[in-house]
Amino acid sequence: MSGPRTARLGRGTTLVAAGLGGLVFVAVLAYAILTALKPASEVLSVPLRWFPSTFEWSNLALPFTETPFARYFLNSTVVGVSVTLLNVVTCTAAGFSFAKFRYRGRDTAFMIVLATLMIPVEIIYVPLYSLVYSLGWVNSFAGLIVPAGTSAFGIFLMRQAIGNVPDELIEAARLDGAGDLRTMVSIVVPVVKGPMSALALFIFMLNWDSHLWPLLIASDDEHRTLPVGLAAMQADNLGSAAVPMMLVAALLAALPTVLLFVSLQRKFVEGVTTSAGIR
Repeated sequence: MSGPRTARLGRGTTLVAAGLGGLVFVAVLAYAILTALKPASEVLSVPLRWFPSTFEWSNLALPFTETPFARYFLNSTVVGVSVTLLNVVTCTAAGFSFAKFRYRGRDTAFMIVLATLMIPVEIIYVPLYSLVYSLGWVNSFAGLIVPAGTSAFGIFLMRQAIGNVPDELIEAARLDGAGDLRTMVSIVVPVVKGPMSALALFIFMLNWDSHLWPLLIASDDEHRTLPVGLAAMQADNLGSAAVPMMLVAALLAALPTVLLFVSLQRKFVEGVTTSAGIR
């Protein structure tokens, strides 16, 4: 009796904790949205006011009229989409190689890839910056995109997912005369769409929020991404008058990742469970 009762108690505690966490998140989000629409004089008013006396809808245009926010948003979109596509292609190809090919040094190479997960990325920024500088890629989209074009985590994820693809399917394709590239595109990719979607979502969100590397590479408004641009906007616009503008900018910056996660949530869960071998 104690076993089922303890399990029910544990599930109940988890649901209560999740509900409280959700309420806190919703409250903070609601306050941010309401504050973004307040007159500047009411942002830091005492006592705290949840609702503005009048809704300043013109605040929604402030990031676009007062700062190069539109350019930052476009830069992040270009870099995020490009890095995501590169990662999906390179990680799927590498995962296919590690999972379905037999060659000398394969397992050693895969262990080296996994070992890089234990290295803090900040450690490689100095030699990586030196390489990018020597190539003339500072303040360029190439410097923002190419170094992030693949990931050890993505290779691991796709290797695990492709390892679950039956070998009989691949052998049948090869007997029909399909080459390795056609086998991967026609046989493997349709089976692992879930893990590929999970990888795309993870990489896009990680890159969209990346700050340190874009800060090192992009020092002009033509190449700044949103995290760097928002930091520059905050530094240039101090005081309570800038709070509504910064909140509008922050909410708009978070919107793409939220929409992407909501639309791909099922694929994300499916991809993670498939890669983990869970049925």
